[in-house]
Amino acid sequence: MQRHKITAVTLVAKAGLDVAEAKSIEVEEWLSGIRGIRVRRLLHSRENISDSLHRDTDLILVFGGDGTVVSVCRHSLGTGVPVAGVNYGRIGFLAELSPDNWQQPLEQALREGVVVRPRMSLQFHLHRDGEVALKGEVVNDVVVTRGEVARLANLELAVDSRPFVSLRSDGLIVATPTGASGYACSAGGPLMRPKLNAYIVAAICPYLSSFSPLVLTADTVFSIQVALGEKNLFLTLDGQETYPLQERDHLEVWGAPERILMASFGIKSYFDRLCLAGFVQESKNC
Repeated sequence: MQRHKITAVTLVAKAGLDVAEAKSIEVEEWLSGIRGIRVRRLLHSRENISDSLHRDTDLILVFGGDGTVVSVCRHSLGTGVPVAGVNYGRIGFLAELSPDNWQQPLEQALREGVVVRPRMSLQFHLHRDGEVALKGEVVNDVVVTRGEVARLANLELAVDSRPFVSLRSDGLIVATPTGASGYACSAGGPLMRPKLNAYIVAAICPYLSSFSPLVLTADTVFSIQVALGEKNLFLTLDGQETYPLQERDHLEVWGAPERILMASFGIKSYFDRLCLAGFVQESKNC
């Protein structure tokens, strides 16, 4: 179990959410005034968040929902800086701290070091006309879906360059263990412990097909090719960026272990969160 010493903290509050900003100011005053920790405070929006977020800091503390946490994680991939969340969303699956329970866990982390739990990301290349037209990395998932017209998408799938199946469906989701509890779960994909170095492939409403969700090792390259004549398809990254696809576009996806670092305060386990979020039937232990 890794522990990470904290001497500098970056606080990121969701822009436009007054309660989150107010709490970040409260935490800033507590950290700098009482603990002498170097503190930087930012408001999060797509316009002002940048890849320099991780500089000169030991911990990024996000005040917002899971979408804000994912966005911050995307800008911190591979930097060695862990991310934690104070939940101001509906579920808060990625935010272990709450607005009413942050001081004691944070105080202990400052004293002993914060526990760091690595997670796998997904990397991808989008090939078009023999060139890499787009490449990047996601925290949750890459999704191929149809556009405005209510029709099936025709996709050719391959595993490690070997043709696998021709799929007709509303789309396809490739998700990390972190993203397994999101869109992939809605499409019938399995839940996965975040520490696993594997990823999920799940079809969205497959037509006349018994296509079952796949679990692939991180080093497996999964390929999705847009069929000839197929139009009006889109690639969505972490539910935050969307790009139009063209016929014969070829998307390759694979896992990248330990690129995401999540700070843990030992408050709720993964299975505790499943119970609280309603993913499993309530019991006396939840």
